[in-house]
Amino acid sequence: MKVGVIVTSTGVGAYLGEQSLKGIEFALEEINNTGGVNGRKVEIVVEDSKTEPAAAVNAINKLINVDGVHFIIGDSWTSTTASMVPVANKNEVILISPIATLDDLAQDDFFFRTLPTIKNLMQPLAEYLYENKNVRTVAFLRSDTPFGVEHVKDFTEAFVTLGGTVVAEEGFPISSTDVRSQIAKVKLKNPDAIFNLHASGPRVGLLIRQAQELNVNPVWIGTYASENDALIKEYSNEIEGLIYPYPYIVDPSNPSAQKFIESFTQKYNEYPDLTVVNSYDAFKILLSAINSAGEDPYAIKKYLLNMSNYQGASGTLSFDENGDVLKPIFIKEVHEGKFIQAQ
Repeated sequence: MKVGVIVTSTGVGAYLGEQSLKGIEFALEEINNTGGVNGRKVEIVVEDSKTEPAAAVNAINKLINVDGVHFIIGDSWTSTTASMVPVANKNEVILISPIATLDDLAQDDFFFRTLPTIKNLMQPLAEYLYENKNVRTVAFLRSDTPFGVEHVKDFTEAFVTLGGTVVAEEGFPISSTDVRSQIAKVKLKNPDAIFNLHASGPRVGLLIRQAQELNVNPVWIGTYASENDALIKEYSNEIEGLIYPYPYIVDPSNPSAQKFIESFTQKYNEYPDLTVVNSYDAFKILLSAINSAGEDPYAIKKYLLNMSNYQGASGTLSFDENGDVLKPIFIKEVHEGKFIQAQ
């Protein structure tokens, strides 16, 4: 049985694509080692979206029209996933994204996701900064992407409602490796905190290093993508104190999560990050639905919408009426080279 997989193997999202594929392949190995699905081995057909919406559309069309798949996991990038959703709906193909967060994707259709919406992530983050860190003014340094723009909109709405003020917003191309001019403009506003909305992975640290070179040292805010091994290895000093929302805390009472972490760490010699566990869960949930409901997309959709308290590697989860995941959200920060829970 074929399952399509679309990841950002190349482009600025390559790190996330690599992590997503690790989680999916790990789940695939587990499933096939235990008999597959309804007695059938599972095969994945992998396509590269290149972190480009047009390439993502080509990839999903190829999977549907050439490979004949009816179930797809992907993408590992938000804007490319958004470009694929209309194609999935038109062809009545189940599409589950491990990390797409855009609010606009919340609709009653064939699209599901295992990461909460940006709006759901921003509300507790704004509350924590205002109430626990005494942050009253915030500036944004963001990539020119829907991901960056929507984070600004949702955080601003929550923060201003609390009594906070946004004093600056500077954008830059997502491929930028030098944002010193934007940082210099933000510095003039002297904000209590700066929301670092660079792409993902190490570039988050690069931006903060450039800010420190310009003697800019506010409270730093990040997204869920801040937590990854590459960032902590390359920029542990620069990102000390970075605060971000995270919908994943290992539950010691969840044996599935404990077993997954131990097995994955042994195989890859790294702790599974959010992209890994969400990709693993997305694949396992899809195959569980097929195993129980058969291969009709409508039956799978119904099964997923009615699924309650699934015990996954990323925690206990369910879906709402729009296929958006329901998960608790935690506030975390970087402390002495480690990602720790702040709340």
